[in-house]
Amino acid sequence: MNKKLIISALACASLFSVMPACTNLDEDVYDKLPAEEFGKTETQVNALVGTVYKTLKVYMAGGNFLALDEMAGSSAVTPTRFGGDWYDGGQYREIYTHTYTAQTVSVKNAWSDASQAIGTCNANIQVVEGTTIFSESDKQMKLAEMRGVRAFWYYKMMDEWGNIPLVTDYSDKELPTCQSRQTVFDWLIKEVNEIVNQLPDRDGNYARFTKGAAYTLLAKLYLNAEAWGVTCSNAYQNAIDCCNKVMAMGYVLEPNWKDNFSLTNEKSREAILSAPYSQTDTDKDNRNQLMNRTLHYKDYLSLGITANGTWNGVCAQPDYVKQFDTEDPRFTGTYLIGKQINQSTGEVIMTDHGYELDHTIDVNMIAGTEYDGTPWAAVNQHDGARCIKWTFAPDLVDAMGNDFHIFRYADVLLMKAEALLRSGGSVAEATDLVNQVRARAYGNSSHNYSTVTLKEIQLERRFELAWELHSRQDDIRFGSYEQGMWSASNCPRKSDTYLRLFPVSQDAWQTNNKLTQNPGYPSF
Repeated sequence: MNKKLIISALACASLFSVMPACTNLDEDVYDKLPAEEFGKTETQVNALVGTVYKTLKVYMAGGNFLALDEMAGSSAVTPTRFGGDWYDGGQYREIYTHTYTAQTVSVKNAWSDASQAIGTCNANIQVVEGTTIFSESDKQMKLAEMRGVRAFWYYKMMDEWGNIPLVTDYSDKELPTCQSRQTVFDWLIKEVNEIVNQLPDRDGNYARFTKGAAYTLLAKLYLNAEAWGVTCSNAYQNAIDCCNKVMAMGYVLEPNWKDNFSLTNEKSREAILSAPYSQTDTDKDNRNQLMNRTLHYKDYLSLGITANGTWNGVCAQPDYVKQFDTEDPRFTGTYLIGKQINQSTGEVIMTDHGYELDHTIDVNMIAGTEYDGTPWAAVNQHDGARCIKWTFAPDLVDAMGNDFHIFRYADVLLMKAEALLRSGGSVAEATDLVNQVRARAYGNSSHNYSTVTLKEIQLERRFELAWELHSRQDDIRFGSYEQGMWSASNCPRKSDTYLRLFPVSQDAWQTNNKLTQNPGYPSF
């Protein structure tokens, strides 16, 4: 697509962004402007910055990273429902059993989501670089924010696929080759350090890429360096230093854990980087429809919400849920479990298959319903704990208005604790950090640990961060990626270590035959 078409399309899309401080835009028809005339006014430039931020909405809303990060991890699974719903050619079986290929739909779509986001960033950065309507400091801040969002997307691609194209010049039309994970890692460290001092501070800049977002991203890069197999001196100490930077910026743990997921969670002082959503969102890939993905067709009757077209798909991997202490408020605050009562009648809801709508933790495959000569079989419609971590609005119909916090302060505390233990640092300090998160969840210190090991830190991350797109990365770092948490399924995962990287998308290769497939997968 040529530059003129990209700029016009992005500018038009940005008018409907909900990003604060960046896109309070009048609905001028920017798609009628030629590229060489765009970026001449403050409103037009803010439209470009807003469109870059809007790319973050697809991270959760698109559903593809939910599959790669939660379902290929240990947190969630989309089973095939009795009657055939959600079999979809076996793609969710492939994700859970780690038999994914270059043709697996979620793998291809996630690659496309991230690549398109990076393309948007590169196109808009180039235009803003040429603008003269701002002071140099304001211009550099806007560019730093857009470069920060681009760095986030490169971090995600490097994490999921390892060896990826690295393109930062929009005017470069040569088809790119894949760069090594080490090369991309080194670029990311350099890039984020270059922009951090030009980024806005925390106060008054919700949902912007701030200094806090940059240091959190750096902490994640350093913390995962060893698991990624990249060379980085003093990685764990660097992660600690970056966490300390964030901890000095005024972020706090919200006293009520659930406030991070409420209908007004934009008020959270714990949010470091967020993707804002609105109940008025209409764009297919950018509206948050988690309720549709997880709720049974009739759950709306028990929850008292308007949404009655839910899809009855993803649920929790049973053994993951069973790790929770049932007294932990995060247990009932994360999962919808048990018999569902119709609020109008007071009676247990019945499914169309004649069963009580009882969301059991266990998810049991039905003998005789196996697919394609594999052990993968259908399960009953009502099986599985559903995600209710984000509060559902009573008038919820087609799009959730809760924001998604990509980076959250509790994660920073747990990252520092982990880095301390991995580097031989203070166990007492690590224990205190974990207990801050744990005590906030329980509302008291009676469940605090006397000391923590990496085992307790992994568990606390699971309790605190379920459904927040951390599971796969955490499982790889803690050495448990090959162990699914649906033991009753009798569908073991492949254990080859090359599967810790996803295959490069077949669709991407068909448009760029310079791409090379990751080791272990069939060559293109």
